[in-house]
Parts: sequence; structure tokens; C-alpha cells
Amino acid sequence: MPHPSTPTRSERNHYVRVPAPWLAACSDLGLKHKTNQDAFCLAARPGTGRTAVLAVADGVSTAAGSELASLVAAEAACTHLVNRLEEGAAANLALVQAFAEAQDAVLEAKQEGEASACTLIAGIMAPGSIAVGNVGDSRAYWLGDDGLCQLLSTDDSMAQARIMLGMTRHEAEQSNQAHSITKWLGRDATNVTPSVITHQPTTNGWLLLCTDGLWNYASSPEEMYHVVKGFVENFGTPAAVAEALVEWAKEQGGRDNITVALARYEA
Repeated sequence: MPHPSTPTRSERNHYVRVPAPWLAACSDLGLKHKTNQDAFCLAARPGTGRTAVLAVADGVSTAAGSELASLVAAEAACTHLVNRLEEGAAANLALVQAFAEAQDAVLEAKQEGEASACTLIAGIMAPGSIAVGNVGDSRAYWLGDDGLCQLLSTDDSMAQARIMLGMTRHEAEQSNQAHSITKWLGRDATNVTPSVITHQPTTNGWLLLCTDGLWNYASSPEEMYHVVKGFVENFGTPAAVAEALVEWAKEQGGRDNITVALARYEA
């Protein structure tokens, strides 16, 4: 199950990968940043059954070198998951191990001085199941053709902490320091064990992984469902929908880097 090549420096501002007709991702600089601190890595198993690995990382903007941290984290997690799945490992265990590998990769990827930092979300899609692991505030959504939509991941952020204390999602995400993360990979990280969730879809649908450059503008599962549904109806393929979502986020303001990874699930 090979994964795509590393994007070149010149590609990094906007790049797309399509390892299978039903799997694609797009990452873009956005409108406000000078570098793209997001990264992704994808892999698809050849054959009729749709088995895929998706990894999306977002560099911590206050940490120098975060564009490298996100790149090595996504690639290390993807590579580890591919290898472990080929060995027949359980998805949950493979995800926990993949985040440990990604942590080591970030710590080793020093450009100058200290290691940098990033968030990471990774998903495994296989016939009958989806498993997602997360550290930070990038997200995974399930968007079913039957209208069932669900946020599969839980943010490690101040906003999420306030939601758990009773704030509405809208209030929490508009509050002071809402985007301050409470877990990350790399420098000064104290806990890199991901929150892992599994989902057994009963209908066709979409697995969406994205950075906050997208979900800033459509945070709730219902909002995201309606945005994605419109582009699916107009474009259909994961690659076209991913690029359309990136452009849509830029139209909403594009104040952050934007990364969207999409896999089409068929029950």
C-alpha cells in the first residue's frame, strides 16, 4: 500500500494527491500566511476493497520550523500505519503506535536549535469500519449519505474544555484563546497518546479529515455536512470536492492554511 511522494518546496503552497479514485487530499497556503504549515499523507490498498490510511498535520504556528514538523509527522504516521496494517495489526493499537512514531520523527527533524511542534489526526478506513486517532485540533467528520453526520474526533483545545464545562460550541469557539491546544506532538509534549474512536458505518458516505483552516468556517457536523453535500452534488469526485472545499474556505477569509482529505466509503 504505497503512499505518495513528499511535496517539493515549490508545491507546498498548493498540492493535491489522488492515490485512488475514491481517495484524495488538497493542502493550500490560504490567504494570510507566508508558509504552509499544514501537511498530509495518504495511502490506498490496491484491489476492490476500499482500505485507506489518511494523516493530516498542522504545524504549531508559534514554533519555528512547524512546516517541517507537520510534514514528517504525517509521513511517519502514514508509513507506520501502512506497515502495521499489512502485518494485520488491530487499528486501535496501530494508531497509538503511529503517533509515537510521529512524535519521534518530529523530535528528530530539527532544522536549527530545538525541535518544532504540530498536531496530528490519522484515520484508517477499511470495509466495515473507520478508526481515527487525534492529538490537537484537526478534525475527522463522518458524513453519511443518509444525512447522519458526526464529529468523530475530540479537540484537545481550550474551546473543547469549555464545551465540556457546558458552553455551547459557538460560544466556546468564539471565546478567548479558543484555539489554544492542550496536546500536541514535538517540543515540550507531555502526552502524545491519541484519543481513538471507531465507527461502523451502515450506509455509504464520506470520511473527511481537515485542519482548522476549513472547520473554522463550518464547525458543527451539520454545517460541514451541508457544505460538503453541495460540492459532492456539483463535482462528485474526492479530488474535485477537496479542492472545492479549499477554495470555499479561502472565500470565507482563508485566514489559516487549509488541508482537506476525503475518502469515499461504500458500505
